[in-house]
Amino acid sequence: MRGAGTSGAVGPDGTVAMLVCAAQLGALLAGSLVVGFGRNDEYERAPGAPLGLLCVLVFGPPLLLFLGSVHTFLMTMPADLAAQAAARRANGALWQWRAASVVALGAVYAAAPAAAGAPYLHSWAWIAGSGALPLLGVAWFRRGERRRGRPYRRGEVWFRVLPAGFLLTVTAMAACGLALATGVVGAYEAPRLTEAEMPGVWEGEDGRAEIRLDAGGGAVFSRVPYGSWDEEGRCDGTGTWSYAPGDGAVRGTVSFVVFQDGCPLDTWTVGGTAERPELYVLFGDPDGGDVRILVRGTAP
Repeated sequence: MRGAGTSGAVGPDGTVAMLVCAAQLGALLAGSLVVGFGRNDEYERAPGAPLGLLCVLVFGPPLLLFLGSVHTFLMTMPADLAAQAAARRANGALWQWRAASVVALGAVYAAAPAAAGAPYLHSWAWIAGSGALPLLGVAWFRRGERRRGRPYRRGEVWFRVLPAGFLLTVTAMAACGLALATGVVGAYEAPRLTEAEMPGVWEGEDGRAEIRLDAGGGAVFSRVPYGSWDEEGRCDGTGTWSYAPGDGAVRGTVSFVVFQDGCPLDTWTVGGTAERPELYVLFGDPDGGDVRILVRGTAP
C-alpha cells in the first residue's frame, strides 16, 4: 500500500493498518473484559482470576500487533490495492472502491467460519466491518502527507495512532460499563420451569450420565456424578426428587434422596435456556469449580 507516492510508513509494511487494526481489537478485548469481569457466568461462577487479567495485560499487546499484521496482509492490503487498481480503470471515487473491496473480501473469507457452523451473514458483516477502520486510517495519513508535502516517519505514525487507540479502548470500556450499569447488557437469566416440566430424562453431555425423573416423584440414576473438594464418584440406583421453582434472580433447584448408600448427590440447579434446559452442579471451588451438566432429553 503506497502513500502519496513516497511514504514508507503507510507503504508496503502497512504500519498504519497494523496499528489501527490492533487498536480496534484492543478496544473489543477491553470491552469484553469489562463485561466478563462485571458479572458472573451462566453457572454462577465468579469472573476470571486476577492472574488471567495479568496475562492479558502482559501478552495482549504483542498478540494484538501480530493479529493486526495478519489482518493487514489478508484484508487491508489486498482491499487497498484492488481499490486503487479499480479506481485507475473505472469511474468512481477511491473510497467507494475501498468499500466494495472490503465487502467482496469479507464475502470470500466468511466462507471459512460458515463452514465451521457460524452464520454466514454475521461472519461476512464482522469480517467486512473489520477492514473499515484500518482503511480509514490509511486514507487519513495519506491525506496528511499530501497536505504537508512529505511522508510521515514511522515514529510519527506510532505517536499519532497509539493515543487514538488508547482513547478508543477507554471509550469501549466506558460504554460496556455503562451498558452493564443500565442493564442493556443484563445478567444471565435461567429458564423458569414449572414442576410439571421437570419429569423426563436428563442426560449428561458425555452420553453416559442420566437421571430419569417421573411425575410421581421417583428417580432413577445411572452414572450420575457426585463429588467433594478432593474426589468425584458416580451414582447408580433409585430414589426420589423434589423441585424448588425459581423466583426472580433465584434459580430453580432439584434435590434428590438416593436409596443406595454411598451416593451423596448434591442439589442440582436449573440452567441453560428455555429451548435447552439444563441441570448443573459445581464441584470444587464455588467461584470457579468444575461444572457438570445434564440436558433434558425425551419425556419418560
